[in-house]
Amino acid sequence: MKQTVIIYNNYVEISRKSERLFIKTAYTKGSIPLSNVDGILIFGKVKLTSDAISLCMKKQIPILLLTIYGQIKAQILPPLNSEAMKKRLKQVGLYFLKRLDIAKYLVKRKCLEIEYVFDINLEHFKIKVESASNYAVLLGLEGQVSKMMFQKFEEMINLTSFTFRERNYHPPKDEVNALLSFVYTLGYNLSTALILLKGFDPYVSFLHSKRGAHAAFSSDLMEIIRPKLTHFCGEILLNKLITKNDFIKKGNYIMLKKPTISKILTEFNETKEDLLELLKEFFIELEKFEF
Repeated sequence: MKQTVIIYNNYVEISRKSERLFIKTAYTKGSIPLSNVDGILIFGKVKLTSDAISLCMKKQIPILLLTIYGQIKAQILPPLNSEAMKKRLKQVGLYFLKRLDIAKYLVKRKCLEIEYVFDINLEHFKIKVESASNYAVLLGLEGQVSKMMFQKFEEMINLTSFTFRERNYHPPKDEVNALLSFVYTLGYNLSTALILLKGFDPYVSFLHSKRGAHAAFSSDLMEIIRPKLTHFCGEILLNKLITKNDFIKKGNYIMLKKPTISKILTEFNETKEDLLELLKEFFIELEKFEF
């Protein structure tokens, strides 16, 4: 499996040396070959030379520029080729002809991750997912396993000063839900970035329905990493990396203070590679679906 280069240091300089990228930060410098790279994600500020861009385009390696929160600022994509076109055409074909099958696969993957991360036996639910005949049944099962995951999450943080009763958002009404919403947004942004790096359309989805500017395919992928993101939030609270003083109330909702966001981002950066590898496994399986 090819590697995705992730750069999240500010004030990075990226240039070209022969057929390699030369990366210089305030503390380190070195070069990387591009033979085993499938894309480059750059979080924060960077100085990127035109020669470095040209080399990446020659090697068919997309570059995404993102904010520190993972929102996409710009995409530098290779000229459209037949391979990229084939991926999107297949994605649309699967949407029309295999949508329920892929939606089932996404829910089963979520079940597997919940089992692994929270040590819950969901074998009964996986069998039911496989036999689901329509979206209403499938979404009902997905909701049930999510509820079980959040019950385990509630138990996980019982010994902290925080309490969690149920998932609420738009807006979050307590500190734990504010943390979950922020971390889930980071996961959603990371999923969107990988979809674009892989040459797919973030708006053609299989489990979630498109609404407004929402990238529904990104939400599909989010279900695969949601258990890990939820456990990540639990570890932050268990390890007392943040306290109730790290939140502020505005109107009828709770939000994180800016210095707290920086602390969470530092921790999240350590998990990005693992999350990307998990998502890449899905794309390998997606390529196997035929119609």
